[in-house]
Amino acid sequence: MAMGLLAHHLARRGMDARVHSAGTLGWGGPATDHAVEVLADRGIDLSEHLSRRLSGDIVGEADLVLGMTRDHVGGVVAHDPSAADRAFVIGELVRLGRQVGPRRAGQPVRDWCAQVAGRRPPRRPPGLGSDEIDDPVGLGLATYRATAERLDGLCAEIAALLVPEGSVGEVVDIDPLDDHPG
Repeated sequence: MAMGLLAHHLARRGMDARVHSAGTLGWGGPATDHAVEVLADRGIDLSEHLSRRLSGDIVGEADLVLGMTRDHVGGVVAHDPSAADRAFVIGELVRLGRQVGPRRAGQPVRDWCAQVAGRRPPRRPPGLGSDEIDDPVGLGLATYRATAERLDGLCAEIAALLVPEGSVGEVVDIDPLDDHPG
């Protein structure tokens, strides 16, 4: 759901972002029926989405990697230590991004991410428990709706932080990840 919501908000702000989804447990299946339904209610089509497993190439190419949990982000950084300054728990990026402020026009996303990562306490793993979003897989439609509502607000704020005035037409590569993409 994070992929669909973030792509939606970035497009609304005029950014041509390649937003991909990869999972720590990706198995090549479609998005869950609940995820498809909840995002369809918001005008976002996930019906053709297929999950994929996180790989070094995916991480290496991404300007920004977002995880739903600290375990996801820790796994990314353990897999590719060079990603430490561009891998965030989704709520962490919003929380720390507010402190840094929006990305400047023309500033590379990776540079802005490094500034945001610089706000992390030294020698601490990324994120706080309050930054995490639980995966709703296996739970009911009401849980999916609540998760989508929280993700929608966070993704809207991330889009506002990433897309300052004058950045229209820019292309970035963003990889949200979770245990069960979609």
